[in-house]
Amino acid sequence: MINKKVIFLILSLLIANSTKAEILTVEVTSENKDGPVLLAVYDKQEYFGKTKVNQKANPKHILLGTKGLISNYKGKVTFDLPYGNYVIAGIHDLDNNGVLTGNFLGMPKEPFGFSNNKRGNFGPPKWEDVLINFNESNKKILINLKGI
Repeated sequence: MINKKVIFLILSLLIANSTKAEILTVEVTSENKDGPVLLAVYDKQEYFGKTKVNQKANPKHILLGTKGLISNYKGKVTFDLPYGNYVIAGIHDLDNNGVLTGNFLGMPKEPFGFSNNKRGNFGPPKWEDVLINFNESNKKILINLKGI
């Protein structure tokens, strides 16, 4: 009986170790000096780009989200993620309202950016253009947040 418990414990530890998460560091720069930064990690293409300007993101669409701080045009946020393919989107939330603020035409008024520093034309960039392969321990990426 004890042997079965020991074997089960060892197998459980091996399985838990195989899905171990690693640290992904996202360094951000902004054209504005200070303020909060919001970053979202997407792992499903069908949810990416669904949030519109002046609209809160659906938390069910985001794998992970976090709030950081930009100071002197720079900031840094870390995510504890398993290896995989992800898209990261960010905004410099200048008015601290939790959304990408835009004008009456739906044009963003706050700096924003995506992984691989790709921009879209009249909307978010293509999934394939912003997809990153997180496959190495303690990987760092840079996202430049810019306005239109």
